[in-house]
Amino acid sequence: MSTMTMIYKIFTLLMLAGLASCGTSKIIPTKDVCTVEKHYKDMMFQIKINDEAINKHWYLKSDAIEVAQSLAERNKCTQWQ
Repeated sequence: MSTMTMIYKIFTLLMLAGLASCGTSKIIPTKDVCTVEKHYKDMMFQIKINDEAINKHWYLKSDAIEVAQSLAERNKCTQWQ
């Protein structure tokens, strides 16, 4: 009986290891593009993805670039312009 139990435990562990290794997926790069656009009047900038603002906030240029780079690192967009 103990031999069957040991075989069952080994078989179960091998199955779990096989399932766990198949669970990882490849990250597909996004095709969305980030842009940093200047306000028409002020020296403030807004971040957009595919020409849609990510929020209603306006940023200083350095902050806007930092936010866009962070989005690109998280695969929310491919690049920023």
